[in-house]
Amino acid sequence: MIGRREGPFQDWVRDTRPPVPPPPPGSCDCQFHIYGDPARFPTRPSPPYPPIAASFEEAQAMHRALGFARGVIVHSAIYGTDHRLLLAALEGNPAARNYRATANIDDSVSDGEIARLTAAGVRGARINFVRFLTMTPDRSAVARLFDRIREIGWHARLHVVGDDLVEHAELLRRIEGVTMVIEHLGHVDFARGLAQPACRFILEMLRREDWWMMASNGNRDSAMESGWDDAVPYGAAFIAAAPDRTIWGTDWPHPQWTKRMMNDAEEVELLYRYVDNDAALIRKILVDNPARLYGFAEAS
Repeated sequence: MIGRREGPFQDWVRDTRPPVPPPPPGSCDCQFHIYGDPARFPTRPSPPYPPIAASFEEAQAMHRALGFARGVIVHSAIYGTDHRLLLAALEGNPAARNYRATANIDDSVSDGEIARLTAAGVRGARINFVRFLTMTPDRSAVARLFDRIREIGWHARLHVVGDDLVEHAELLRRIEGVTMVIEHLGHVDFARGLAQPACRFILEMLRREDWWMMASNGNRDSAMESGWDDAVPYGAAFIAAAPDRTIWGTDWPHPQWTKRMMNDAEEVELLYRYVDNDAALIRKILVDNPARLYGFAEAS
């Protein structure tokens, strides 16, 4: 289960291989992080973990090796609401034309910066309920944040540990007019079964047309070092509940990773297992659904 971890942390694998079979053309990695030179892009005070040697250019090389054409940068919590690194990667960069992003916003982020972020390709705001990241807004701030997201037309990315959903269930049920994306299978506890309250809440909300699932990081929450069999029933159940509203991401470069570091192709192959290698469903999750959510010009 996700939480503050002590090192040593594993470094990401440089020799990315293609998954078997290759992903469909136009596939999108809907979550990866980038980091920059601390002298130019300082972290916020007391960040939850140190910067990683993992640049936008290295992320793009990883995507080329996987056979992915598109991606979504998720601005790391270590930078807080300082988006200079994100803007440096996206603004005026022809190599970023097939990339979008999510940002971290609060009351301190001006309307002018929101407009600049939108022009650069930001389409969502990440709301961190994960406590160890120390970015969880209070209830009044959450309400203001959702009002602002609704006004600017972004979607909300919910970074949660399963029981956070239960704790905030009534608040989340009341939100209207905002597309909601649950990250990382909700980080539910695979040892507690699909009948646990967090899973029941997720399946309830996925019946709504404005709730989405990102079927990623089953490998992180698994008790296993490889194969990750315990993640498969959860990925399969959540995707079956909303096949037209499921996306996926690598979470590269895998911050605070303490288990065996996998090749990113293994993560893609885990997704294939969630859907029993259904090619049409894989295309929905990797190509069509992200194109619709993030406003890529076309799905193929």
